[in-house]
Amino acid sequence: MSAIKGTDVRTISVGGGINTRWSDIDKSRLYCIGSLMYSGLAVALHPLTVVKIRRQVAADGNPTTTTNTISQSSSSGLQSIRQYYRGLSVVLSLAVPARIIYVSVLECSRELIDHNARHLLLNPPSSLKPYGEELIGLLPLVAPLSGGIAGGLAAVSSQLAVVPMDVISQKLMVMDDSMYQQRGSAINVTKSIIANEGWQGLFKGFGLSLFTSLPAGTIWWATYAGCKDQLSIYGDPSNDRCLESTSVGSIPLGVRQGCIQILSAFNAAFVSAVLTQPLDTIKTRLQVGSSNSAGIPSNEGIVSIAKELASTSKLYHGLLPRIVHMGIWGSVLSSAYEYLKVVSRKDYNP
Repeated sequence: MSAIKGTDVRTISVGGGINTRWSDIDKSRLYCIGSLMYSGLAVALHPLTVVKIRRQVAADGNPTTTTNTISQSSSSGLQSIRQYYRGLSVVLSLAVPARIIYVSVLECSRELIDHNARHLLLNPPSSLKPYGEELIGLLPLVAPLSGGIAGGLAAVSSQLAVVPMDVISQKLMVMDDSMYQQRGSAINVTKSIIANEGWQGLFKGFGLSLFTSLPAGTIWWATYAGCKDQLSIYGDPSNDRCLESTSVGSIPLGVRQGCIQILSAFNAAFVSAVLTQPLDTIKTRLQVGSSNSAGIPSNEGIVSIAKELASTSKLYHGLLPRIVHMGIWGSVLSSAYEYLKVVSRKDYNP
């Protein structure tokens, strides 16, 4: 068992774990271990991203044909598997700085917002003191509020690295075999984009990406923090005596805490994916274009995309892979990240 020195009552979270402050963390250790962890998860879930992108840019609107084109155009099983990992090198190279920006903004802003909000509710100004009891009743809303605002800010700030990553990797994902063999490298795609559209081509859909990432990040973290806060009573060791007489009390504490993490993450993924899928579909189509009969992406504008996607069903192409991706990504990454924050503490002793 690991030990953390100097832990006081202010550092114990409602879930029974260590509520580590951003100032307590060794940033170099966090970023080093976190980058390896993030890269491994990205490799495992990349095929779901490829399936989602192909479904979203399908010209015929038939979601079954887009996933089949990967295997039908391949001459061997190995080539079929490799097509599910197109654009992975781009994702891994640009995702690391993007995640560093994301995590830094997320933790700094969440800690700041949470601290100030709780201080305001517990120590209101004189004009609000008559409403002291009502303000205290708002304390359960602090966690989802701070998480939502911090998640939105983090998602927006990381777009400087995420958008070029999406533009390049998505173009590689939708290429057919013949085109990919001729110019299917990140360098060639980047040169082609710059030659045809200039450097701004790498940031195509940047505004729409911001408009998508803000609500997606806000909704995900707000839902996740809210669910985790509501379910935390079942993962708090101090409540074990109260739960002994219930069926929940017979479940080991570690299992309960893991279930809380997974349920919160998948609930957040479902809500966020359903509410923001239309924006994500339009963004993807704008950055990649729809595939014509030859499998070549065609350039479109927002107006033409909106007209083509007038049907609600088309706006939700790729929804299931996105929910699964966000759910697995969120549950695994959030669980690992919470543990990573503990082992990255400056006073951590293994």
